[in-house]
Amino acid sequence: MNSFTRRRLLKLGSQTIAGAGLALGPHPALTLARAADTLDHTQGDYRALVCVYLEGGCDGFSLMMPTGSYEHQEFSSARGELAIPYNQLIGLGGGASPIGLHPNAAALQPLYDEGRLAMIANVGTLIEPTTVEQYKNNTVLLPAQLFSHSDQAIQWQQLQGRDRSTEGWGAKAAQYFSTYQERDYLTSISLAGSNYWQSGNGQRPFTLTESGVLQYQGLEADSDWQTPRREAFERVLNQPRRHLFTRAYADLQKRAMSVTTELGRVLESNAGLFTDQPEGNGLAEKLSMVAQLIAAQDQLGLRRQIYYVSMSGFDVHDNQSREIPELFQELTDALAFFQNKIDQMGKSDNITTFTASDFGRSLMSNGDGTDHGWGNHLMAFGGAVQGGSIYGALPSLDVNGPDSVHRGRILPTTSASQYAATLLRWIGLDDDQLTAVLPNLDNFTTRDLGFLG
Repeated sequence: MNSFTRRRLLKLGSQTIAGAGLALGPHPALTLARAADTLDHTQGDYRALVCVYLEGGCDGFSLMMPTGSYEHQEFSSARGELAIPYNQLIGLGGGASPIGLHPNAAALQPLYDEGRLAMIANVGTLIEPTTVEQYKNNTVLLPAQLFSHSDQAIQWQQLQGRDRSTEGWGAKAAQYFSTYQERDYLTSISLAGSNYWQSGNGQRPFTLTESGVLQYQGLEADSDWQTPRREAFERVLNQPRRHLFTRAYADLQKRAMSVTTELGRVLESNAGLFTDQPEGNGLAEKLSMVAQLIAAQDQLGLRRQIYYVSMSGFDVHDNQSREIPELFQELTDALAFFQNKIDQMGKSDNITTFTASDFGRSLMSNGDGTDHGWGNHLMAFGGAVQGGSIYGALPSLDVNGPDSVHRGRILPTTSASQYAATLLRWIGLDDDQLTAVLPNLDNFTTRDLGFLG
């Protein structure tokens, strides 16, 4: 075989290695003793976090709106025609003030009424407790480049301080579990490619699509005409090698081929259970694949996992009155479908799903939509969630009120670090580990918001 052909064959599958999260090893800071301690208190049960990231800045203030006459009038004064009439909202209990869901989020009401969906009010990327006066006088640490999509998406997914870091809080948390699982590379899985939440020093998520594992193109083992190519590729990989780098690269390729083949067969064996997702719902297709992976948890010997899926389209500067209803319909139908699948598997208490987004939207309408905000209403659901309640402080929705920092951008009253800590405590991290993963957490008196048992 000439060197040109050899180079082309060795290039095949590089994407699969990266997609499978096999290119980099475990984080060097994870000590054997600490990981062994974590293993002791995670033995015997399974838990997974599923992050549904809403790209573009989801308008939580349209998802959950006040139904009280005074509060709704205040909100309507800011939003104008974008505000939904209060008598069209789906009423929710469990809060100090009357609140309702957007009418296109009706799929969430049963989960809320059953106590499996919690609304978390006015969450945002606070580094330390902050008042409007402190914000305006610049006397507290604030996230860099507030109201910028790219910067705040990174800020949300890392939560490491003012500026961007090299590690996401999902990646840092996964380090405590991955080394001591039978298939460590499946601890952290993404249905949306590489992301800052699951990436860090020496870590990348195992990446799939809604259709399954990323296969080596042109090298499928079950294809008659591709089998000779696969055999040739395997002969190249199995040749004796003296150089450390080429030997390591060949080993990675062989491991990637083995992993994708094994996982593909496992997923295929239970694919028939997940064919009834809402038609034309892209998020439901991704969550269906997450459910397939969770269904295979026992076969794969996994005890702790984190999943990442995303949905785009929430940057509604224009056409908000048309786009938001469609987005909320797709989002909430997909979430209800996913929870139903988890229930059918008998794993409701083992899976907690939560939403996150770049930021909320401004209260003030720009005429046809809303602009970038800060605080946002989010949600968590699952059998372990203490639902049917609203956690955190609901802000004033007056554009000139005590919680508005500028043109109706609402100052968060709950830090994203507190939100993350509540989720991570449930999956098994102790106080010391939470502090290591979320360095801003110690700035806040409340470390656990209480929405998880």
